[in-house]
Order: sequence, then structure tokens, then C-alpha cells
Amino acid sequence: MVIFSIFVITFIVQAFQIPSGSMENTLLIGDFLLVDKLHFAGKAGPLQPLRYGTIKRGDIVVFYYPVDASQFLVKRVIGMPGDHIGCATETVYLMACPERELRGA
Repeated sequence: MVIFSIFVITFIVQAFQIPSGSMENTLLIGDFLLVDKLHFAGKAGPLQPLRYGTIKRGDIVVFYYPVDASQFLVKRVIGMPGDHIGCATETVYLMACPERELRGA
């Protein structure tokens, strides 16, 4: 059972707790979410035969904090490659058009 649990946590699904209020309109501090590691794990190849999905605007992603790899960040994707993003007076601008509610995308 222990080996099965380690396999599941390593390759299939992992639980994360929301550490801060940056996603508060969607997820509250202390909420738990299960992350599907198979769906967004990377590109398919000889060692990874499954087809993976692409990340889209509005998806919630979990990644290592670049400054401290022992911490995870939980954020919502608002921009894709080639997008221009700006922020002024608490309004997020995507490609020079204000987004009304990016959290609900």
C-alpha cells in the first residue's frame, strides 16, 4: 500500500493547500485542491506515451516558487506566449483591452 501511495503522489495526483489570498475570489486560504499530474505533465515522448493537454488562459496551475523550490505557488493563467499584459489601478490589461473578471475565465 505504501508503494502504491508513493506512485500515485509522484506520478498521478497530489494534494496542495492554498497558502495565500491571491486567489481569494475562487479559492480561499487553507483550501485544498487535487492536482492532476498526468494531464499537464509535459510533452508526450518515448518515456511518456500519454498525450497531455495544453495550458489555457483561465487554468489554475501549481508550480515551484523560483526563489525557493521548497514552496509551491497556486496561480491562474492570464497570459499566453505573445500576449501583452499590464496592470494599472488594480485593473489587468491583456492585449490593451481590460479584462473584467479574469478569475472567472
